[in-house]
Amino acid sequence: MMAPFLAAHMQALLLAGWHMALVALMAPVWIALLRWMAACMEGERRPPDPLAHWRVLRHAWRQAGVRSAAGAQVTAVTPWLGLAAGLAAAGLVPSFCIGLPGSDLSDLLIVGGLLEMAFLALVVTALAAGLARPGHAGLKAACMGIMIQPVLLLVCVVLGLCLPDGTLAGLVRQAHVADMNVVRVPLALVAAALVLAGVEESDGAALRLFATMLEDLAGPDRAVALYARDLLAVVWMMLARDLVWPEAIVEPDLMARSWRGVSLLGAMGVWAAHMLLACGCVAGLRV
Repeated sequence: MMAPFLAAHMQALLLAGWHMALVALMAPVWIALLRWMAACMEGERRPPDPLAHWRVLRHAWRQAGVRSAAGAQVTAVTPWLGLAAGLAAAGLVPSFCIGLPGSDLSDLLIVGGLLEMAFLALVVTALAAGLARPGHAGLKAACMGIMIQPVLLLVCVVLGLCLPDGTLAGLVRQAHVADMNVVRVPLALVAAALVLAGVEESDGAALRLFATMLEDLAGPDRAVALYARDLLAVVWMMLARDLVWPEAIVEPDLMARSWRGVSLLGAMGVWAAHMLLACGCVAGLRV
């Protein structure tokens, strides 16, 4: 009795570690590809550089740290709080496999709440410095968030009430046993709305606004804030992808029956292809 139980838990922990490592490593890559696609749609012709944003983050990390004396105690914590909330949300969104620890918590309201917490942490980072330009940019972002973020949470609440078990894992399990064509169009419309409202990466005005918000930061604090913002955009795209095509997510029993993890590798490949398609769609919508 104990051997299958321990084996299942070890498999879940292994999948969770692989899931988080893959999402964490690929987040800046998706952002770099998203910006490259947006630039190409605007007429620029240059080869893609998937590691471009990783170099930006490395350069920011190596800079000498700077904090305003007025809000040093706050800005030393809030970027890391935003990163922690973003990673927690990423851990609840099944990118390629369900059955991870905490899958019962993959309620859309919980995921949306964590993403909202990360957004507010980044806004507080700008306001805490007490300087005019970052504070004005943070106030503008907060006013935009007052209009958009509650709508996102309301959509998450309504959609969560319609999902089996109220969770993304329940949606995936239902997709493997039932025909999803009846609800595919509504789910796709909701996914498009979430992406349009939650992802601002390819919009030049949004990028300049966020850069102004972080004028007071340098060093690890700035790098963490930049990474947290990128992670939020990627989690929104992952969430939309899961709503549009839940059948592509592998269940643990399917993986166990596959030959040498072929099913899992296939699911990871499909996830990468869908994320690449999501980047193209977001870039096209924003441009």
